[in-house]
Amino acid sequence: MKPDKQALLAQLQRGGPEGPTPEATRSRELMVRAPAREDVRQWFAALEPLLPPEDDPQLAEFLRLAVMGVCVGFIDRHLSPEVEAHRAIVPLLLDDIQSVYAQLKALGATIDRDQFRWRAFDYGIHKAYYLDWTLYLSREPY
Repeated sequence: MKPDKQALLAQLQRGGPEGPTPEATRSRELMVRAPAREDVRQWFAALEPLLPPEDDPQLAEFLRLAVMGVCVGFIDRHLSPEVEAHRAIVPLLLDDIQSVYAQLKALGATIDRDQFRWRAFDYGIHKAYYLDWTLYLSREPY
């Protein structure tokens, strides 16, 4: 399923932790371990210049985690942060996260920091997986 910012907004508005599904558990564990992985740090360094300067430290954290999620997804899917067609999803990802954050603020919703952190990270992973599907896997004959 294509990652969609409206679905992300709905998930964040529902609040509360997602049940202990294997996917949610894996994503949260990856979020904690990812910064210690050398491959993730290297790929993050390649994508970090795409991060906008941010006055809001909370939003900046969410954007960094979303990009880190993309890095994990790229590594899992053997995509490269050096390929322009792959890097092209980062500005779109950042726009989605910024948009959802702004919508929640405009609604006066309480932003659950932990919930938003892992959802942004997970959203980045899903964006990378969907990119792989769009560019490569959907064209392979079965």
